[in-house]
Amino acid sequence: QDYSRESIYVPFFESLFDKKTIVSASIVQSLYTTFGMSMYEQIALILCKEAGYFAKRQYDLLGEIDDGTEILIRNILDKPRNTKRDEIEEIRKGIKKGSAKKHSESVVDVFLRNNVSEIYIDIKTVKPNLDGFKGMRRKMLEWVALRLSQDRNAKIDVFIGIPYNPYFPEDYNRWTAKVCKKEDLLIQEELWKTFAGYDVFNELIDVFKEIGKEAKKEVDRLVDGK
Repeated sequence: QDYSRESIYVPFFESLFDKKTIVSASIVQSLYTTFGMSMYEQIALILCKEAGYFAKRQYDLLGEIDDGTEILIRNILDKPRNTKRDEIEEIRKGIKKGSAKKHSESVVDVFLRNNVSEIYIDIKTVKPNLDGFKGMRRKMLEWVALRLSQDRNAKIDVFIGIPYNPYFPEDYNRWTAKVCKKEDLLIQEELWKTFAGYDVFNELIDVFKEIGKEAKKEVDRLVDGK
């Protein structure tokens, strides 16, 4: 209902495509942006609430990373440990108590607390580049350090969330993800299962199909310029 084209004059594309195709593509691109910026997070909160979990989006994770742990994180990134759990426990062992303050990477897309642990998730585009994955991996280790600097005994886990698998039905095989461990990633069903407590992915898709049917007339109105 609030959609409006940011740019009207697109001479190169108007030379290739008709107006209806251009407007349709603009609407889709607008929704891609909206989903990436906030929609997935909002859906996650709804699912967590229904599951009885505490959850917040854009959560400020406060803490402080001492110099020794900064060096440890760099070493882990250079020479990854056997498992993510090994890395978390190594940080737990060496972290020093710190002040509760903001860090450059303090903001967590979705934080939830279930009956087992605290979970911190960074929801990303489905095809991050190599630098993106490297940055996210560092961020996850920093989140671990920040939280444990406040409570060394906290039961925590950290993940990169990929909303859907663009390679389905094949496994997710984005080459840039090779800098991550398999257990770093929650992809498609596993991501939404973490929020809902059960495999809810197909139900979500069914809901979106229903919304698509209801919204078709409104979308057609925008495309036709009526």
